[in-house]
Amino acid sequence: MATIHLRTVTENDARFLCSVMNTGSILEALNEVPTTLSDWQSAIREWNNDDDEEDYIIFHGETPVGWLGINGLSSANSTAFLKLAALLPQYQGLGIGAAAIRQVIEILRQRGYSCVSLYTDQDNRRAQACYRKCGFRITESLMDESSNGKIVPRFRMTLQLHP
Repeated sequence: MATIHLRTVTENDARFLCSVMNTGSILEALNEVPTTLSDWQSAIREWNNDDDEEDYIIFHGETPVGWLGINGLSSANSTAFLKLAALLPQYQGLGIGAAAIRQVIEILRQRGYSCVSLYTDQDNRRAQACYRKCGFRITESLMDESSNGKIVPRFRMTLQLHP
């Protein structure tokens, strides 16, 4: 398998992020709404000025294949959140997402964070399986409103980084 690596999102990545996040299967799986290129350009500008958040492009070799974002980096309780992980459909199910998440987990561990949490839809079993491979466990069940206005049952999944 080609090397999986992360690179911090730059303004030049807006078109790629727009493409990924407007892929039909990704919109459906994440209960998201379509977005425009200008939405992504604005979002990247905001991220670059927000110490609480970091965003990465996931690469398979030299090919960009997805996006991973974390936030909660300024939290007083040393808990970071995996806000989103999305891979282009043709790269799903190959272990790429788990490899990228493990890299972020190691970054957070080295920085001294005690915990990483995330939210995922209860019917997104594929994502849950990936998160479980990375050591996450379900810690809460809740109902939440998604970007598309749909009320969905979700899980909070958590990984303790330091015993």
